[in-house]
Amino acid sequence: MKNPLRKRWLRDLKSELGKYIALFLFLFLTISFVAGFLVADNSMKVIYANSFSDYDIENGHFIVENALTDAEIASLEKNLDLAIYPLTYIDRTMENEHTVRFYLPREAVNRVDLLSGAMPAAAGEIVIDRLYAENNDLTIGDTLTVSDQTFRITGFVALSDYSTLYKSNSDMLFDANKFTVSIVTPENFDALGTVGLHHCYAWLNADDTLSDSAQLRLADRLMYRLYQMGGLEEFIPRQQNQAINFAGDDMGSDYVMMQTLLYIIMVILAFIFAITARSTIEQESGTVGTLRASGYTRRELLIHYLTLPTLVTLVAAICGNIVGYTLFYRVPVMMYRHSYSLTHYETLWNGEAFWKTTVIPLILILAVNVLVLWATLKLPPLQFLRHELRFKKKKRVMKLRSGSFLSRFRTRVILQNTSAYLTLSLGILFASVLLMFGMMFSPLLTHFKDEVVQTQIADYQYILKSPQETAVSGAEKYSLVSLENGNHESVAVYGVAEGSAYLPQISGDEAIISDGYLEKHGLKVGDTIRLHREFYASETYDFKIAGTYHYPASMGVFLSQAHFCEMFDLEPDFFNGYFSNEKLTDVDPQQVAAVITQADNTVMADQLEDSMGRMFPLFSAFSISIYVLMMYLLTKMIIDRNAESISMLKILGYSNEEAARIFTRATLVVVVIALLLSLPISYYLIKVIYYVMMQAYPGWLTFWLAPWIMPAMFAMGLACYLIVSALQLKIVRRIPMAAALRGQE
Repeated sequence: MKNPLRKRWLRDLKSELGKYIALFLFLFLTISFVAGFLVADNSMKVIYANSFSDYDIENGHFIVENALTDAEIASLEKNLDLAIYPLTYIDRTMENEHTVRFYLPREAVNRVDLLSGAMPAAAGEIVIDRLYAENNDLTIGDTLTVSDQTFRITGFVALSDYSTLYKSNSDMLFDANKFTVSIVTPENFDALGTVGLHHCYAWLNADDTLSDSAQLRLADRLMYRLYQMGGLEEFIPRQQNQAINFAGDDMGSDYVMMQTLLYIIMVILAFIFAITARSTIEQESGTVGTLRASGYTRRELLIHYLTLPTLVTLVAAICGNIVGYTLFYRVPVMMYRHSYSLTHYETLWNGEAFWKTTVIPLILILAVNVLVLWATLKLPPLQFLRHELRFKKKKRVMKLRSGSFLSRFRTRVILQNTSAYLTLSLGILFASVLLMFGMMFSPLLTHFKDEVVQTQIADYQYILKSPQETAVSGAEKYSLVSLENGNHESVAVYGVAEGSAYLPQISGDEAIISDGYLEKHGLKVGDTIRLHREFYASETYDFKIAGTYHYPASMGVFLSQAHFCEMFDLEPDFFNGYFSNEKLTDVDPQQVAAVITQADNTVMADQLEDSMGRMFPLFSAFSISIYVLMMYLLTKMIIDRNAESISMLKILGYSNEEAARIFTRATLVVVVIALLLSLPISYYLIKVIYYVMMQAYPGWLTFWLAPWIMPAMFAMGLACYLIVSALQLKIVRRIPMAAALRGQE
């Protein structure tokens, strides 16, 4: 015989429609967003991994002062079993201080993916990076003027070795706003001349099955031979190339973060399901007791009370996957492609996303519900009939003597719904963490840029290839060398002139370290740091920290000029740079390696704001939806559990609004306390997460929270509750006075 309880499912669904719609939306939005993200992220990772073979991406590259001869290339290829290809490029700066890197067409290594338009075929034609064009509102047919030459854009491309637009491997962050790579015809390339010319070469190993460690050993051998030949300016194995690796590493970290987010939400939601299911049993305890006494088994009742939550979860998961695979996947794809210069995208379907967003959440919610409901249903039928759903008898009820009747009544409501309020407080904390994360970054980056501008050493910082004299007034000589720490982070070491007008006075063998470096690595004054040359870790230099200098633009070490020259075995009058507040017009441009301006110092913040700016509103919107849904579900459950008390209040003459106000104000007290407690806890958790996250970046942005964020979060949380309390008034109005009398039958 069919189970007659099945006839109650539609009636239960109709009577609790608001609750199940809220649960459905909660699950649907979470699963659709995460499923779309996992599918897009997996597709991105597979396409990225395949690009190494599809586009013959280099095993590394190097730059030398003078071009290698054919004989030198042949000797290196023969002795090391690899192939070397010229990748000569020219860097030029436009009037808006954007840098264009010109390359010749590529055929054998680091091949180009044409995304739209056509490759250059005639004089004056150029293709540029898609992301740079997007960030600067450029379209096919527009022109670029570089060094008095005008180029017409014929297409947009992705260079396989520039999935992330790093101008230099030592930069703190990539810059897709003010830097682009491009391809021009050989005739146009030759017409650019030799200013900014870099003799770059890439290599491919003959054996493409070598492990990373074997590749690095081979790279070390190649570097040693090039070092012996002289004139080696830069040497970067693929494993250390940020322009190639950064995007792939970021995809992996985001994947783990989204999975963790999904399971945290599922655990919270599972407990909400369990609490609401137990609340339903409490409301129907008399019916449950009658059914148990009539011969219904715990298993049959368990299946009955699991059916609706399971169906809601299953339908939400299926709908969420469909929408995630067909619509929401575009959101992470858009975010990735707005951050990175990726090759053609194609959605690759996989079962892993379905398993993680549908099967595991369903099992998780079922497991929590089974544990809670089975424990409740173990009680004997007589206790259900008496409405005594406790495993142990309460020794005594807390006596509430002080306060008015209404204040004591509200206190009793809170004490009787402790589990629901604890779950509500946990949800508020989780939503607060997401909301703070979404709100903090834009003001943090603005604050960072303001600090960089205020603390910049000079309006112009010139880095020279060789010493050059200038007659510009106020230009101050300095020395610079780039070293690395054990994490392959680039650290600038400055030699500061005595009586410097741009930097503080440094005496003797003192080493002043930028405060960001100390903060990132947990150091203090008196500690010693060890740095080494980029090419050879065996050539090390120790610096004892004598003080700190607030210089957020980069991580640096500041020495006196005399100590600098002594440490690096240089002539006392050596210098390779100028600090100046005016442009140096009398220095040979071919001897200028780089000019650092305010725009260069703020590039990290600009790029983070541009690439992640679209993600922050998503976190904020998602956290606000969690606020509303959590508050609605749990406050509705509290009202349902106290339907008899509300009915009694109505019998005593209280209006619907007055009865609702008693319960909503009790919940308001809990919400206010939870919001106030969640703010400092969220601040601490976000700070820990931020410090861990920033360890992956080569630079450092000091954690800073705008003072208006916490008050704004409190106001937003409170506004969410006021919206929910208005909705709950309708539920209170539907509770009849007869409910109190039915409870006494």
